[in-house]
Amino acid sequence: MRLNWKRGGIIGGVTTLVVAGIALAVLGAGGIVAWEYSNSNAFCANVCHSVHPEETRWHGMSSHARVNCVECHMGRLSTLHLMALKPTHAKELWGMIVGYERPLASSTLRPARDNCESCHWPSVEHHDSIALIKRYDTDAKSSETTYRLTLHTAMGIVREKQAKGIHWHIENEVLFYSPDIQRRTIPWVQVRDKDGKTTTYVDSAAKFTEEDLKKNPPRRMECFDCHNQVGHPFRNPADLVDNAIATGRIDRALPNAKARAVALIEKTSKLTGPHAELGAQIDKLIAESAPKGELKPAQQELEKKFAATMRQILLDSSFSAPGLSWASFPNHAGHKDTAGCFRCHDGKHLNDKGEAIRLQCTLCHDLPQVIREDGKGSVPSTVAADLEPPPSHEEPNFMHDHRTKLDKTCTMCHGPINWGRDGGSFCSNPACHGRTWPEVNLDPKRKG
Repeated sequence: MRLNWKRGGIIGGVTTLVVAGIALAVLGAGGIVAWEYSNSNAFCANVCHSVHPEETRWHGMSSHARVNCVECHMGRLSTLHLMALKPTHAKELWGMIVGYERPLASSTLRPARDNCESCHWPSVEHHDSIALIKRYDTDAKSSETTYRLTLHTAMGIVREKQAKGIHWHIENEVLFYSPDIQRRTIPWVQVRDKDGKTTTYVDSAAKFTEEDLKKNPPRRMECFDCHNQVGHPFRNPADLVDNAIATGRIDRALPNAKARAVALIEKTSKLTGPHAELGAQIDKLIAESAPKGELKPAQQELEKKFAATMRQILLDSSFSAPGLSWASFPNHAGHKDTAGCFRCHDGKHLNDKGEAIRLQCTLCHDLPQVIREDGKGSVPSTVAADLEPPPSHEEPNFMHDHRTKLDKTCTMCHGPINWGRDGGSFCSNPACHGRTWPEVNLDPKRKG
């Protein structure tokens, strides 16, 4: 039997196949482009969620600037998993239409094992690290003070002084309850050891009842319960000024450079609005802070550099919405500007035996060395690295009792006992005694 192919039918069929192939290719390419765009920072921050512009600005200046929003907030998942996950967010569209309260804080985040630990594996050996922090006084010379701090990061290694390490909190099961969405306060903590034994600590000064746990179940501590600002850190502008001086972007040859910078921070702290509007106001304030009279050419160059650097710092630290500042976003890593570690290690969290969660500085870091550029009041380390601490140093109330148990044996390791806060000896360390710690109850035996 002979098939009768008509030329018109062949051409029509081939044309249909070609057009269909081109259409599929265009649709496929368009779908890929649309998928990539839906995973971009621009889509997440501007189209979908319309977050504060400061979030994206600080993300671009963070150490995670090359980590996209979806990698943290959805996790590093397979493409098919992400395709199945994204439609579940359609329930949020109503909020985009009618609006929602701001600032918005997320009550939940993706588990750290889905995002953080795809790069940062806590079980891997992390050696202790040394942090050198430079700070500048508000005197005429902007005098420099360097703090040298040895940080004990991981817990799975052998180290001197039996320090447990910061990552102890992740490698062990720690549950906690916090009544506020920013987790500024933690009145209840429970620790489960490897044998399954649990120990519960309750803040003796907090108004907490077991009913609170039923309303808001406790959560297991994860990386971002401390590292809550790694993606978009809102930094203290005074620290940004110190960094600018340390890197030479602000020259200490300018008289009162740090004092002028701090004064500008205070004057601009309540300015709000778009960058275009704030820029002119900031430029005016910087110009008004400049020294009056004729300046030498070299001095003029330093003033220009100061003005450009301060303009950038003040703009970066500004917020478009009123009532917000960097302090509106607590950083729980450390305990410099907010309670941070002291949310639990404050001497007030007691178990049923009256024992406190250990308030021990050296659990996470050595006592800081203080080096002042004129040498006066510097505090070098007088403790040998191979010395084992006596049992008294391991007691939970040692931070309180050490000031009442001074005797000659202390001088064997710490040198002469000269109590104070202006430096010069181990017991007058300004990094410890030179400021108040309002979050801390140094006597964990005392209730309230």
